[in-house]
Amino acid sequence: MEITNEIYIIIYCILLLWINISYLLDYKNIKKALEDISTDEELEIDPDHLSFLLFNLLFRFLRSWLFYILAILITGNIVVIIISAILFVVDLYQALFQYSLAHVKKSKLKLYHTIADTIFIVSFLIYYLL
Repeated sequence: MEITNEIYIIIYCILLLWINISYLLDYKNIKKALEDISTDEELEIDPDHLSFLLFNLLFRFLRSWLFYILAILITGNIVVIIISAILFVVDLYQALFQYSLAHVKKSKLKLYHTIADTIFIVSFLIYYLL
């Protein structure tokens, strides 16, 4: 692989780690802010609208799914394929069924998914750099 491709992959992984770690560090504040919102009607964006779903899926593709594809292509390892598939299914489930404010308020699935995703990214970076 060319050196520029390696740099892009490392930068992409660091960016993903930054997003995940920022979310984990701010989790309590995010949950508290969500509790202050009483209903879906107070939101400026309608979570049931098709454009919101498409934007959400695009964001998730750039944030996680592209990384899973890269990890599978670079390693070719069956364990990486299985972990990527599990994380993809959980993320897709969140995008399709856990988008309402009521679900987001009470579910800890996003927290657990972010923790697993962060561990997976760190493990991949260690593998990739060694």
